[in-house]
Amino acid sequence: MKNCKVDGQVIDCSTGDEYYQIDVPAMQGKFVSSVRSGYLEILGRIVDHCCLTMPFASPQANRIAGRIYDQYRVMPDFPWKSKNNKDNGVFRHLNSGKWFGLIMNGRRGLVTKDDDEQNVDIINLKSDTLPVDGRSVFPAYHMNHKYWISVVLDDQLGDDDVMRLIDESFRLTGKQG
Repeated sequence: MKNCKVDGQVIDCSTGDEYYQIDVPAMQGKFVSSVRSGYLEILGRIVDHCCLTMPFASPQANRIAGRIYDQYRVMPDFPWKSKNNKDNGVFRHLNSGKWFGLIMNGRRGLVTKDDDEQNVDIINLKSDTLPVDGRSVFPAYHMNHKYWISVVLDDQLGDDDVMRLIDESFRLTGKQG
């Protein structure tokens, strides 16, 4: 398995030889088509069960995305098509479509307000506690500083702490009105 692409061989049980016909597009008989279809279905199921899509740059952002899915059954969507924003993932409430989080990759200096050029994943979250610490949690980049924070996902703040902030954001954005 390489890059979530699974490959294998079909062996003819009567001869012990590889059944190479499934890899030859010109072979279109009923039997070979049936074997090819079954083989591709099995490979697809292996990919579905064994491969994880890693949409974000940092391991912590990908772990957090997994935990958001486990807790809320929400996968990120990627609404922007522009080259600079296409990897920005939005987490939305299933019932209302309201955002409760946005993971984006950018220069650390965007949140630290300095010339730090290191690229990091950052999650924007709504907060009523605003736990800005100047190390991992900052006033929100590109959002209202009064209601939103930016959390740098570089493992300085543990996953459980990040999830507590996500839980708060989920609760706050889930309110109607």
